[in-house]
Amino acid sequence: MTDADRSRVKEEGIVQAETLWRQIESKWGLLNVIDVLNVLHLAKGDEDELARMRAEGRLLAFKRGGEWAYPEFQFQAESGLIEPVITDLIQLASQLNWVNEELVIWLCSPSGYFGGDLPIEHLHGPEDLLEKARKEWTVEW
Repeated sequence: MTDADRSRVKEEGIVQAETLWRQIESKWGLLNVIDVLNVLHLAKGDEDELARMRAEGRLLAFKRGGEWAYPEFQFQAESGLIEPVITDLIQLASQLNWVNEELVIWLCSPSGYFGGDLPIEHLHGPEDLLEKARKEWTVEW
């Protein structure tokens, strides 16, 4: 493979990744810090609380364009609470050396373990979701 071929493949991968993130943002939403403070009913000065929640693995977030992005699907629309299974998913992903971006991509991608459904469609079945996540993430070929 030539340097030009490697460069083209890398560029195509970057374009595909950006397309995926735009699809995720369009379909499920990616919130910024101010949005999350509002959803969680925290004051504008409580950014340190969000940092603590991220560090403790209670809030799913990743850097995008130098800023924190928070998938909107992790919040219960009516109550503003974080879906209970999110902490367990973050913990499992961490145990298996997955970064939060990989977790988000997995949640938003079709899975054979869910009959082609998206794992995100099963947030309200936490035991099943976690069991299938562990199986899919640790499968050996």
